[in-house]
Amino acid sequence: MNSTERRLNLLLLLQSNRKWTVDDMAEHFGVSRRTIFRDLASFSEINLPVTYEKDAGYNMMKGYSIPPIMFSPKELAIIQIGLSFVDSQVDETLVKDSRAVQTKIDSVLPTEELKNLMADLGRKTIVDPYKMYAAEKRKGGDWFTLANSISQYFEVSFTYASLKDGAAEKRSVRPYLLVYYTDHWTLIGYDVNRKDIRSFRLDRMKKVEMTATKFSGNNIPGVKSLLFRVKEEAATEVVIRVSAEEAGRFRGSVPAQIESEEETAEGLVFRFRFDNLDYINKWLFTFHNEVKVIKPKTLIEKRILLIQEMLRGI
Repeated sequence: MNSTERRLNLLLLLQSNRKWTVDDMAEHFGVSRRTIFRDLASFSEINLPVTYEKDAGYNMMKGYSIPPIMFSPKELAIIQIGLSFVDSQVDETLVKDSRAVQTKIDSVLPTEELKNLMADLGRKTIVDPYKMYAAEKRKGGDWFTLANSISQYFEVSFTYASLKDGAAEKRSVRPYLLVYYTDHWTLIGYDVNRKDIRSFRLDRMKKVEMTATKFSGNNIPGVKSLLFRVKEEAATEVVIRVSAEEAGRFRGSVPAQIESEEETAEGLVFRFRFDNLDYINKWLFTFHNEVKVIKPKTLIEKRILLIQEMLRGI
């Protein structure tokens, strides 16, 4: 345990109801009395009200509470990575909220060492440089209202802009899941009017409100079922051969549940079912010539047509 971690834990120790002698603290942390005296002196330098009673020991002044944000350097690094991820989002509301959280954390960190650590990590931990510096920030939807509705099992209402013509339509939804896809957030939930589970992009949702209508959380499908759901009547078996070099990326990003994979001399063969071949066709182009469609024939034909369209645009 380094000095910063020890001092953080020592602060929490002094906040307990008992008094601690220097010998007690030295034994607790496995350090010398001299080290404990240095730690106590560092608290005095930042005006923390540590009190001392002869023959009793040290503790924190009664009525004073250490701010609950007492993290180790490693924990702070994890928090900073999370904040850096949010800061890279195209959703301007999330970015503003992230920076507000950063300011609050900085204001209660007890040592300059930790403050410098957070500042350095903030400047030097870049999650997605292209999105952070190049992507246009835009309003990404009321994710906080949606998150509250999910946790409390209340239906939400909102107007939703059609992708085809932009026409706004009123929707009532039982919200189940918030999902982040590369450059946007999506709500997955049960559309009350259409009586089906649907997906909604947050940046196309307006006037989001939590209603007073409760719904039961007992029969909600699992996360995996919601993420990889397909309409069975429209689902098609898809078989793709992927080069060994790209198999890991394919496995980790395919928007479906893989049913099987088989290793061959030419690469790995993946099988899954999907109900939108046009989407899969465009997605496969992110792998360039590292994939080959084995079946269905319809997808092979769509792939050829899309290549021809791309060639005409050259």
